[in-house]
Amino acid sequence: MSDTPTSSPPPLGALLVDAKTESEPLLVNAKTAAAMCAKSLRTWRTWDALGLIPRPVRIKHSTLWRLNELKAWAAAGCPRRSEWEARQ
Repeated sequence: MSDTPTSSPPPLGALLVDAKTESEPLLVNAKTAAAMCAKSLRTWRTWDALGLIPRPVRIKHSTLWRLNELKAWAAAGCPRRSEWEARQ
């Protein structure tokens, strides 16, 4: 055994905080976004078509929403897309 001191691992709380922040997705699909708002997928898609929710990001064949934007939109009182975009 060596007498050289080893560095101690970080406290468990620090590891849990880091793991929590890294596990949150940047983008969510329609099913997840609808569930976050306690709505059905059909309602979410209707709201998207009517311009009631933030504009999605389209990547190839995927339609996704920015999680941080959805949270900010909800905190702002869920304004229509046109009003939301005007505020940005």
